[in-house]
Amino acid sequence: MSEMQALRDPTFRGKYVCDALIWPSISLHILKKLTGKETGDGSRHVYRPSDVRNLKLAQYEIDESESAVQPKRPPVVNCRMAKGGTGKTTVAANLATAFSFMGYKTLMIDADPQASLTNMMGIEASSEDITHIGHLMEESVSNKGHADVSRAVRTVFPGGMLDIIPADITLTNADGWLMNQMQRETVFERLIAANTEFFGQYDVLVVDSAPGTSLLSMNVMVASRTQLAVCWLDRENLKALPILLGNVDEINAAFPNHASDVEIVANGYSAIYKQSKEALEVLVAKYPHQLNENVIQQFSGFHRQQALPGAESKGAVVEQDQNSPGAKAMFDLAKSLLGRYKITLAGFDESIPSTRGN
Repeated sequence: MSEMQALRDPTFRGKYVCDALIWPSISLHILKKLTGKETGDGSRHVYRPSDVRNLKLAQYEIDESESAVQPKRPPVVNCRMAKGGTGKTTVAANLATAFSFMGYKTLMIDADPQASLTNMMGIEASSEDITHIGHLMEESVSNKGHADVSRAVRTVFPGGMLDIIPADITLTNADGWLMNQMQRETVFERLIAANTEFFGQYDVLVVDSAPGTSLLSMNVMVASRTQLAVCWLDRENLKALPILLGNVDEINAAFPNHASDVEIVANGYSAIYKQSKEALEVLVAKYPHQLNENVIQQFSGFHRQQALPGAESKGAVVEQDQNSPGAKAMFDLAKSLLGRYKITLAGFDESIPSTRGN
């Protein structure tokens, strides 16, 4: 893991841990006992994402020592859409933060040259020296698969609970370089496979992909078994969705060993807008087996996530306002994806069985 100082160090009160981050809920007494914070001096303890993880490891009797857990390729949650302005960066940032809060070691990868995810996490893409995923892919091809991935990683939360491989505008050069590579659509997948010892330290990778169709975005799609299609509820996004579905069909035909499907997340729902309601009705009718049961409502806090130039970033809504409706919606979405993406906590599956399609 990166040894850089963490950008932020979020904490929770015990009641929030018991009610929101642990399922089924436990008592404060058990929480203090399992986390070693049972002092008896009446002090009010705070808990961190690493404490939530340690609590769950103790609950499930998991030995996370290097000798007990061998690194495995983590699942990739690729937040994707064929056009911009859908809220995919919002979903990526909040999902990754929610996974971390729930005790899952999470690595974010900003695969969009606009670097919105990078800036949201508190890294100034325009002024800092950044090693992005394009650099790592190129290095892996030059070194027969190996790349020093750790040099690119920035620490967002301590203890490896939330890290990021940031991006900047030079990531636009990746497509030109990829054009001349053999098996050019699988370079990202091969990077992960050849560096499992590093990537396997995480339970899940969350990628914010660039809109449109490019070689870089196709690389991320090939590496993800389910594309998380973030669809803003308007007519233009409904028109763009078939383009993404067509891309997936092309990948499945060309790479049958990388067969992928699509999970659609309806974003920006508002009951007061007729267009929003009609768009959701279309998604329910046309894609009943691909539509996630959680619908993300319009929430003003999502617009405040991006800090103004020179202002300090406070992260995603899940971090800024833990008890808000927006945060709750993102936690519900994160929980629904655990089983579908086979996201496990150090190999333990604590997912809640899905009722979708029943």
